[in-house]
Amino acid sequence: MLIFDAKVALFQKLKTLVPAGVQCTFAETGKADRRLQVWLGATSDDELVPTGMRAGPAKPTAVTGYVEAHALVISPGDPIAAERAVYGLREHITEACRSLDRASVPGLIDIRPESSETETAENTDGAYAAITVRVKIRGRVT
Repeated sequence: MLIFDAKVALFQKLKTLVPAGVQCTFAETGKADRRLQVWLGATSDDELVPTGMRAGPAKPTAVTGYVEAHALVISPGDPIAAERAVYGLREHITEACRSLDRASVPGLIDIRPESSETETAENTDGAYAAITVRVKIRGRVT
């Protein structure tokens, strides 16, 4: 639940930080009708490691997981502008991680962008740039 709760908190923070005109959704809408979009994608719990010995069924556990944050920019005929804009959206994702109140998610220790991958292309709809930011989430639950 920690990773999901952190994902929801990240989404709430993103909604307050992305500029007006950017569609911000919890999941991909499947529609390319907006020129500026940000959404959250795949979630994974990669590591669940017991961190201490304690009698009883509840053991402290270190949790590490990942959430993918996606952004898409469509710019008519200008791939450089599209990629520049998508890097701007990446900065909003980074700021959302940095400014998230860790106390708002019980057990959350750290949330930060770990890596990103950008793709730029031109098609009949114009130029587009897409970025996927892999956000690492670490916490501890009992």
